[in-house]
Amino acid sequence: MLEIKENNIPLPDIKDIAELKAYRRSTKSMLTLFTLEPLPKGGDRDRILLDNFGYSKRQNNRAKELHSTISSKRYNNQNLKLSVEKDKIKVKGKNRRLNIYWNMESLQEKFEQKIPALIYVLADSKIIKNEEYFYFNEAYLLDGFDFELFKKMVRRDYIVADFRMYYRPNGSVRNHGTGFRIKINQLYNCFDNKIKLI
Repeated sequence: MLEIKENNIPLPDIKDIAELKAYRRSTKSMLTLFTLEPLPKGGDRDRILLDNFGYSKRQNNRAKELHSTISSKRYNNQNLKLSVEKDKIKVKGKNRRLNIYWNMESLQEKFEQKIPALIYVLADSKIIKNEEYFYFNEAYLLDGFDFELFKKMVRRDYIVADFRMYYRPNGSVRNHGTGFRIKINQLYNCFDNKIKLI
């Protein structure tokens, strides 16, 4: 109805006003706030991650892949975690020294560019003759999510980072973008203001 197609554009969906997110009410998945690659730039960073922390699956014939959710409180199954420091958020490897990080300035710029406010819409869904139908019946305008709160949410594991990359058969790296994601049940707690729209 709004003529907004699903996209990965690094700007708000509704002009400079708000990002739009629509979810099935029953979903347990996390919501992607934005995507931003860590520093340093270039393929070497991804190769270091894939070579040291990647894994292989027989069914897809990929030499190595890394689909990994990283949080602050503990190392994950791939022995990676986040560390929130004064001027950066670092990726730490267990028993492996890494120089992979996001600087706070870039994160804040991306955050403020992508999410000046958030319109969060919930829908009930059902399948009729193998086709899914949606009934959008609840929506909120959320704003007042400042960057200091973002850092606290990362420290508390409410916001995590997702690596999504793999080696192609020719040896090059395919990176689907590193996403900062939030647990749905924590979404409302992140904003100072919540206005019910429908």
